[in-house]
Amino acid sequence: MLERERFFPGFNHILCGNPPRSALAQLKQKFADLRESSLSELSDLFCSLVPLDKLKPKESDENSRERIYSLNVTFWAFLHQVINPRTSCREAVSRVQSFCSHRGLEMPSSETTAYCKARQRLPIEDLNSIHKSVVEKVQGRVRDEQLWKGHGIKVMDGTGITLADTPENQEDFPQPSSQLPGCGFPVLKMVACFCLSSGALLKWVETNLKSHESRILQQFLGFFGANDVVLTDRGFTSYSNIGLLIQQGVNLVMRAHQARKIDYRSGVRLGRYDRLMTWIKPQRQKGWSKDDWAALPDTIQLRCVRIFIAVKGFRVRQYDLVTTLTDHEIYTVEDLADLYYQRWAVELFFRHIKTTMGMEELRCKKPKMVRKELQMFIIAYNLIRALMQEAAARHSCDLDRLSFKATVDTLRDFRVALNATTDKPKTYQRIMDEMFQVIASESVPLRMNRSEPRALKKRPKPFQRLMCHRSEFKVSKSRKNKGKPKPKNVVKTA
Repeated sequence: MLERERFFPGFNHILCGNPPRSALAQLKQKFADLRESSLSELSDLFCSLVPLDKLKPKESDENSRERIYSLNVTFWAFLHQVINPRTSCREAVSRVQSFCSHRGLEMPSSETTAYCKARQRLPIEDLNSIHKSVVEKVQGRVRDEQLWKGHGIKVMDGTGITLADTPENQEDFPQPSSQLPGCGFPVLKMVACFCLSSGALLKWVETNLKSHESRILQQFLGFFGANDVVLTDRGFTSYSNIGLLIQQGVNLVMRAHQARKIDYRSGVRLGRYDRLMTWIKPQRQKGWSKDDWAALPDTIQLRCVRIFIAVKGFRVRQYDLVTTLTDHEIYTVEDLADLYYQRWAVELFFRHIKTTMGMEELRCKKPKMVRKELQMFIIAYNLIRALMQEAAARHSCDLDRLSFKATVDTLRDFRVALNATTDKPKTYQRIMDEMFQVIASESVPLRMNRSEPRALKKRPKPFQRLMCHRSEFKVSKSRKNKGKPKPKNVVKTA
């Protein structure tokens, strides 16, 4: 029986099992496992939202080679970095080393060079596809009762993001002109469109401070649907933007620009301070060609409404709204006022993604990587929004009242337990159910008409301001001895 190979040549693997694999074959199998692994418990949690086929090795090009930092490994490690604020590349490398040690693979170097190069190889097209897939699945969960009178509300606004002070970033995203050279930081300006029902960031455009928000709205025209209502502040309100939206068949609710004085004595009266007016196309605006300006309608018909506010602590007492929702019986003045009041949610969305997730300062040193880091933050933000949707659906609670900060903290705390039970389906599912229960229980109380003055309580450090380049800066004499104990005056007696 021990020499069965002599009598049945070629059938040894059938009668006595598979022959032992060579060291090379074992190494190739371990390396294949490493390439297919995500090295992250986040992949098990978000695998139904992220299209994993976009993270497979390519048939050709630089992402087709066998590497430790494959597309799959690099994406989930990068996602782990943006979900955990201030996580360094060194910590991401340590996660890979921990996985290799657990699998008995050769320990990779502690240098971050290979991981940083792998992040640079992430195709921006694949990140765009992942973002679109996540958005489609999040928007597909929006229920009809979450819509506003059957309309999907798309709220838009802009914000600034500070970048690392490098010559490459300064060239593409220069610092504010009011700051002296060497004293400021590059600023990326982002105009984003959110869904008011789900809170997901649907589309964005990154630019520099020289581009005005009003002109950037034109890059969103093909994105809006016929059933959408665009909700913005007065920074986007111009004849050109309104005319383009009307040509696309998109409804809008905007606050009237302060430069336009609305006379409620003209137009068709629909109610008190509620008029149907006709605006005439003004002279060609700066930056518009003659053909593009001529393509705009000569007149547009809008409904103008004045809203009065009598809430203590509110800065504004009255404002004017312009809208294409002209049916005053379906869309009453109170409905429009309540809708514009909800526009403030976009400020909370920006606070979540910038302050809670740490996107206020991007750390990459080149514009190409800055755009990838920004996109990874947006993907992570939408994935967390999907978790909140799931928790709200499971426990029948209001999505608007769930705490984004508590969701992020719960995800960070539960990921260790989820990772430890991936091979135990029942335990894993139990922990998942408890995690969603915790997320649903962390609700934010409804604080109606809360007054929040824009003032800082914590004082800045009493350091001298940098007024020139650091290499040329000199500390003033009054600051050199700051912090040292002052000598006591000794009175001499005779």
